[in-house]
Amino acid sequence: MDSLSNKLTVKPLNYVASLESPIGVYLRRTVFKKETKADPTLKKKLYEKTVAHQSPDGSWNQLFVHTANNLWNLALLGCDAEDESVKKGLEWLLSIQRHQYRGYPGFFYSNNRKDASVMRSTLYGEFGPGCTIFHQTTYAIHLFHTFGFDDNRQVQTTVKSYLQFWRPNWCGAWCNINVLRMLIEHPLSRESKQVEDCLKNLAKRQSKTGAWKGFPFYHTLHALSRAPQASAKRQIKRAFPSVVKRQNKDGSWGRKEPETETFLVLDTLKNAQAM
Repeated sequence: MDSLSNKLTVKPLNYVASLESPIGVYLRRTVFKKETKADPTLKKKLYEKTVAHQSPDGSWNQLFVHTANNLWNLALLGCDAEDESVKKGLEWLLSIQRHQYRGYPGFFYSNNRKDASVMRSTLYGEFGPGCTIFHQTTYAIHLFHTFGFDDNRQVQTTVKSYLQFWRPNWCGAWCNINVLRMLIEHPLSRESKQVEDCLKNLAKRQSKTGAWKGFPFYHTLHALSRAPQASAKRQIKRAFPSVVKRQNKDGSWGRKEPETETFLVLDTLKNAQAM
């Protein structure tokens, strides 16, 4: 795909350079290849702050949302599966994988009553507020993928369950994007009929502006950027003019959660080799 960076009215690096967060560290290191001299110290500070709040059981406050987002932060900071806090966090996730959905095994559910409201009020991260069990399950499998555990038997059990029942109209928009993101990432499902059907459904929903009717723009864009299918690449290209128009004056994107939405755009452009 052609470079989009030349078409942007504001260079996003200035905004990214100001971010003292895991997202900022990741974007400077991975997308722009321009780490600052202060980044190693900042990374150490952010890491220590994150792990200081981890509970002895490996979770953060026994809440799925806090645990998943903090594991994502550790990944953004460059931590791998050998990190002790990552190990403990992933072990806690496996401990809540004890549920079935309509008889299908491998689903994650924390049983913490606070999780549903925390999920609905949290705009940070790659996964949006869908049904609690789908949100927790897809986000957990994404984290295992991120840390290199696609071959884990319990992870594969979950993916195989989705391949038996999932279809584009099974649930709402957020659940569809969360599930599609997970299925696109995992080798067992990346080129499955379920992914093909979801891509066809999104293609029908994409308007002339490049947006997808009824679907969150930035999360849909980012999910598609990880798909190898030509259909996904065509939809991303069609969405580029909207990406340009939606950019804020400071170089960021989004309104309610600009850090996350800027990450979603810039990581999409990296994945699509459009930077």
